Amino acid sequence: MIEGTRSVEDTQLWTPIRVYTGYRVLLALLLLTLYMAAEPPLVGQHSPTLFLYTAAAYVALTIMSLVMKAPLYRGRRLTPVIPVISDIVILTLMIHASGGIESSLTVLLLVTVAAASIILPGRLGLLTAALATFAVMFEQVYFALDAGASNPFQVTEAGTLGLAFFAVALITHQVAQRLARSEQLARTQHEAIRRLQSLNHQVVERMRTGILVFSDTLTVELCNRSAQEFFPAARHGAPLPDALASHFRDWQTAPHQTLPPLPGSHERPDLDARFAPLDGGNAEGPDYNIVFLEDRARLMQEVQQLKLASLGRMSATIAHEIRNPLSAINHAAQLLEEGIQQDEDRKLLGIIQKHVTRVNNIITDILGLSRRQSGQVERLALDDVVEGCANRWRESGNDPAQLRIDIPSDLPRVRFDARQLDQVVDNLLTNALRHGGSGPIDVSAGRHPQSGLPWLRIRDHGPGVSDEARNNLFEPFFTTSRDGTGLGLFLCRELCENNQARLDHEPAQPGASFVITFAHPDRVFQ
Repeated sequence: MIEGTRSVEDTQLWTPIRVYTGYRVLLALLLLTLYMAAEPPLVGQHSPTLFLYTAAAYVALTIMSLVMKAPLYRGRRLTPVIPVISDIVILTLMIHASGGIESSLTVLLLVTVAAASIILPGRLGLLTAALATFAVMFEQVYFALDAGASNPFQVTEAGTLGLAFFAVALITHQVAQRLARSEQLARTQHEAIRRLQSLNHQVVERMRTGILVFSDTLTVELCNRSAQEFFPAARHGAPLPDALASHFRDWQTAPHQTLPPLPGSHERPDLDARFAPLDGGNAEGPDYNIVFLEDRARLMQEVQQLKLASLGRMSATIAHEIRNPLSAINHAAQLLEEGIQQDEDRKLLGIIQKHVTRVNNIITDILGLSRRQSGQVERLALDDVVEGCANRWRESGNDPAQLRIDIPSDLPRVRFDARQLDQVVDNLLTNALRHGGSGPIDVSAGRHPQSGLPWLRIRDHGPGVSDEARNNLFEPFFTTSRDGTGLGLFLCRELCENNQARLDHEPAQPGASFVITFAHPDRVFQ
């Protein structure tokens, strides 16, 4: 038997042994009380002195075993044999002192045999029945000899009692074995359920999908780590966040209709919320519902990867088919420029070269977008990133005093690809310079107090964005500039979503403000 199985069986045996120990103490005290309570005594009439000494010794032994039960029994499979044998001997002496096997005390041996079949391993229970049978036979023969019977070897009653001992031992042993197997099965199932529950807990906690379970009273019962990133105030026992509660009421009104996305804020991105009743609830208890929260930015990122893969295959063909004739047009315009003297003709050639350059820039942007690969995410300090962008700003000949930088040094590091973040900030600064003119450009950063998400804001003081252009601001090829390609802001948002961040436009008076909300600093990208 392996050590683990032995430990389990010892634990299973400990409770029956403890019960039997208590039974022996009570039995010894009861027998001594019955002897001393009446005159003449109710028991021990045949040999009062033997019964008194035996009962007193039995009380002493049982109390001693009660005090020493932990070191005597626990972890030792064979030591319960000692009290069982001592009980057989002591009870046989008491039966003899009370008038032989015809005494009512004989039935106590049946209890001892039954208990031995439970607490003793293997076939030792049958050995106890055999010892009890031998003891009552010996007692009957000895009692007959002591009483002067004509035929002391008439042991029919003792033999019948022995058959009863063996029957009780066999039946009790079978019942005990079945109970032990049932208990072991219950323990195994309990352990399996505990491990399954632990596994389910770990799986739910590690899921990127936010999972939140709440009752019909809109009280949160379970909230995994991803859901807490979206709603930091969601805890067990807390009320359901207002945004989710309102969305849940809309779902209850029309459960078969697709709900619109849950609008985002500085604390969380736009979310897809899918509600469902939780099956398996208690019919008499409260009803529970579950909501699955998906980051739309991540979903759109996956969709965008598929679109970019198709765009990459198409853009390679477009680049080859367009750039070759475009190069020919540009080369021909340069040749014509050498032989043209009139200003009007030069102006027309300048228009041709300008639009050739613009088309070439569009192709370059499309190729750069389609060939963009997943970034190498690392932890970056925002003050270092902004300082690097400010250095490139100065190297490009721009006025350093135009930038007003306010980046706290105690901000947490953000998770982003370094080159892609530089590209986003450079594009936003260039966009602010183009639309804000010579006015100041504010670059600030901070951290949302509730969600803990870092943010970076770039604001100009120009005319701002019109209401008509605001809805299409991040659409590809949409531009309000005659020289723009319409891919700058689209590319910036794509790079942010590629790093699980958000790029939003905020109304500002005056000017326009663009805010990058980064992913949680401790979030692991997958």
